Amino acid sequence: MDMMKYSTILACLMLVTTAAFAQERDNGSFSAGLETNTTYYLDDSKTGASAPEGHMGSNNYLKMDYSWKGFYAGVQLEGYLPALSGYFPMNIRGENFLRYDAYAGYSGEGWDVRLGSLYEQFGSGLLFRTYEDRTLGINNALQGVRAGYTFGDFLTVKAIYGRVRDIKDYTNAMVSGADLSFSVSRAASWDSLEWTVEGSVLDKYEHVETEGTGAVPHNTGYSARMALGYGGFRLSGEYMSRRSDPGFYNYQDSTRCEAVQVDFGYTGNGFGGLLTFRKLKNPFFQGYRSASDMYTYINYVPALTQQHSYALATLNPYTTQFDETGGQADLYYNFRRGTTVGGRKGMKIHANFSTYYGGILDMVTGVRGADELLFRDLTIDAERWFGRNFKMILFYSWQTFNPATNGHASELWNSHTVVADMTYKFDRKNSLRMELQHLYTKEDQKNWAAILLEYSFAPRWSVSLTDMWNYGDTGIHYVNGNVSYSYGKIRAAVNAGRFKEGYLCSGGVCRLTPAYTGVNLSLVVSL
Repeated sequence: MDMMKYSTILACLMLVTTAAFAQERDNGSFSAGLETNTTYYLDDSKTGASAPEGHMGSNNYLKMDYSWKGFYAGVQLEGYLPALSGYFPMNIRGENFLRYDAYAGYSGEGWDVRLGSLYEQFGSGLLFRTYEDRTLGINNALQGVRAGYTFGDFLTVKAIYGRVRDIKDYTNAMVSGADLSFSVSRAASWDSLEWTVEGSVLDKYEHVETEGTGAVPHNTGYSARMALGYGGFRLSGEYMSRRSDPGFYNYQDSTRCEAVQVDFGYTGNGFGGLLTFRKLKNPFFQGYRSASDMYTYINYVPALTQQHSYALATLNPYTTQFDETGGQADLYYNFRRGTTVGGRKGMKIHANFSTYYGGILDMVTGVRGADELLFRDLTIDAERWFGRNFKMILFYSWQTFNPATNGHASELWNSHTVVADMTYKFDRKNSLRMELQHLYTKEDQKNWAAILLEYSFAPRWSVSLTDMWNYGDTGIHYVNGNVSYSYGKIRAAVNAGRFKEGYLCSGGVCRLTPAYTGVNLSLVVSL
């Protein structure tokens, strides 16, 4: 019996037996969550969107957890019937498949032990991170064991061992590692100064025969981190180094993987700021060598730029490159309520500037060019209430985007996006929100305009209508409407219309989604 079957069966048995035993002595705690996201696709000659065979896509998740005192166990079932359009590599799109993961563990008296499916992160994730993001379709959990112990409140050590998850199954790639976090200030009982030092080591091994060299060697790496805090100031840094894992996904790059990140921040007196510098070289860590996509990366290297929420500002988001140097400055100031500028409820001003340079990777030859501008974004936004019922947000973004980062040969694209986001509250339950957006550019598909109207009947109903119009080139309107309903721990939404091809981003990680036209139903139920 292989490791996956053994640990899954053991975790399920622990879930059942723990629940049964707990019912005799104590009620314990049970929770469950169901999520379904289903779309019916239509052909659309205007956008070129083509409905997949069967016209359906459906992602479904059922997660159940039980805890009793320090013990816990759970299982997650996933059903792709088939997966929504744009999810997963081409070779499994259109397939119907089910999978499940189970886990059990104990947390208490300084111990944290888990068996089965597990998520973990060392530091910021540059060396290692496993996590789930259903928006992107990422679930790179290890299947194995994690054990950790905390000594007092100043030292934590943990170790992991397990095999890498693929989309449909687990692979033969094995990962082992350890992490240590030591608070010097707590150990020394310092009150004003915070000082933490951390370090991690990691090893990945899979038996892959390569011509002329035999088995691929172990892929080993480490990271070292330190953080200092005093008053409202905070300084932190991380260095990661790892042996390269040449494969299709990084064009057989054999140079050593390295990353440096430094953050300096301050908060106080209504002001906050964060300065970040990062340098990357071949940073991505594929879970197994033959993979060629992001779904099995076992580290986390998000784009450190402003994560925009307005549609036109996200048409060409920056994605982390194999070779980049840059950073961002993020600043905000809150004017106090009751002042002339702050008004009745205060006013928030925010500015962000990010820029990155690096050598573009030639997709054919795998050769990197000389350093050039990859991305630059200057964003300014302000939020203020006028009276007690009307709120306005004004937003501006000036972006310079290098299309070569997405495989397009072209000159730099420059765009200017302005947004007016207005909300009027009629009473405690009823409110109307309107977004007016405009993007000006001479490149790509030229000018865009967008409008959103949303009426909320708190706390249950919300209705919205959106139109994105590319009036500078194609003349296509991307119109869609949404109706959502919430009651207790149930939330349902129906979304119908036309959606543009583009990048869907979550937490600084993006995946390309094809254009589609159709009707989407999402349902979330939790117990």
